Amino acid sequence: MLRRLFAISAMIALFGSVGGSIAAPGGSPWGAGYLPNVPVITQDGKTLQFYDDVIKDKIVVISFIYTTCRDICPVMTARLAQVKDKLGDLVGSRIFFVSISIEPEVDTPDKLKNYAEVFQTGPGWVFLTGNSADITVLRHKLGERSRKVFEHRSDIMLGNDATGEWAKDSAFSDLNTLAMTIKAMDPVWRNQMGSPETAAADGAVGRGERPIAATSTGLPGQALFIKACAACHTIGSGKRVGPDLQALTARRDRDWIVNYLMEPDQMRAKKDPIALELSGAYKIRMPTLGLSKNDAADLIAYIDAMSYVAAANKKDPHAGHRH
Repeated sequence: MLRRLFAISAMIALFGSVGGSIAAPGGSPWGAGYLPNVPVITQDGKTLQFYDDVIKDKIVVISFIYTTCRDICPVMTARLAQVKDKLGDLVGSRIFFVSISIEPEVDTPDKLKNYAEVFQTGPGWVFLTGNSADITVLRHKLGERSRKVFEHRSDIMLGNDATGEWAKDSAFSDLNTLAMTIKAMDPVWRNQMGSPETAAADGAVGRGERPIAATSTGLPGQALFIKACAACHTIGSGKRVGPDLQALTARRDRDWIVNYLMEPDQMRAKKDPIALELSGAYKIRMPTLGLSKNDAADLIAYIDAMSYVAAANKKDPHAGHRH
């Protein structure tokens, strides 16, 4: 899993996006007649026609998930939830998020609803299930052709049905860049922004929001934390999908933390009481990320350092702004 995260990141750093534009306006084979108009069921139990009700004339961000996934899906969904926050009021008005279950025989509307609630997805984001044969056709048309559910990739599809623009990207790309790429699918937004320079000045970070990596620490665990942990955890800002990690080493034995970071599934299987307690307290379980001992040590060092910063900031919120 960890190798997959950083391989994806390296590709994005080199090429800007995973797949680039698939279809240009005026020549797009996508749309009515290509995308299947099969019935799908939302997390609220409502039946929709996929093309007519979900895609037609909309800007969409499409991902593929399944609720029993224990590695890439929770991290991907959590990162997309962060992107959604960056897009603000555009979501639900001009931009819509669509997550399609690739295990529809298991993922009932109720299960998808619970999954959506964990990530606080809110309005403008629909989770879909349906007949297995229909979902298979839909997946193939959208380029998701994994033979087994656990082989599926982190690719997401970005599309504007009205203009015929479609592109492939990744939930593991830089979140600000991804938000800007999604905004750029909207001709109205492009016209408002004018030049690329103006668009860059707009940024993808909302007013008053601080980018997650705004302060570079130089610690090797920082990049790993941002890619693999930050979508679900904070250090000193409260619970998110998972627990706040501030002062983690003061609350847990260091060897236990290393083992849990490396092999959470095995610790749950061995009935470790703390692992089971965490599993019961949070709806999304800690995934196995394939971390080495060195990775775990780097993460712990970063969490310790940022825990100190968080505690200091609470004591004196203005200390870092003095000159």
